[in-house]
Amino acid sequence: MARRSSIQALDPRVKAAVDAAITEGRATLDDIVALIRGMGGDASKSAVHRYRQNFEDSLTRYREAQEVAGKWTAQFRADPDSDVGRLLAEMVKTLAFQTMAAAGDSEAAVEPLELARLARMVKAITDTDRVKAELEARARADATAKTAAAAVDAVDRVGKAMRIDPEALKRIREEVYGITGAAA
Repeated sequence: MARRSSIQALDPRVKAAVDAAITEGRATLDDIVALIRGMGGDASKSAVHRYRQNFEDSLTRYREAQEVAGKWTAQFRADPDSDVGRLLAEMVKTLAFQTMAAAGDSEAAVEPLELARLARMVKAITDTDRVKAELEARARADATAKTAAAAVDAVDRVGKAMRIDPEALKRIREEVYGITGAAA
């Protein structure tokens, strides 16, 4: 397994200050080393350089992923049932599987933040699938209820026009349509 970076081993508040300095982009390597030492930590210039390189690479990949995700999300929102929507859901599921498999096979540790983001994506897709299924079920139930109500109204209207006994109409509603409590 790869040795843990000396920057990763710093006190969390020192590491947070280093991350902020790198994110701002104005600090030189010497500035960051001085910052670390000023906060009671210790790190070499080469360790800071490697950490900054990895940090910036991660930021670049994150920004690119955010841009692609933004475009896909816009298209997904426009038409969630489109091929892109289904493809996106499957890609995230595949990515989750591959990331978890790589975490077990690789010597490089998977960052907790990456796992948290991945878990949120999978949860969001799962929630979307669940909500979509619930909406579809509710739409089918509403359509069924409207159809049944229309059928009962038609039976009542025709039955009254033909002067059929109200008890016979009630029995038709209950036995044929399974609806009780409708007006006769």
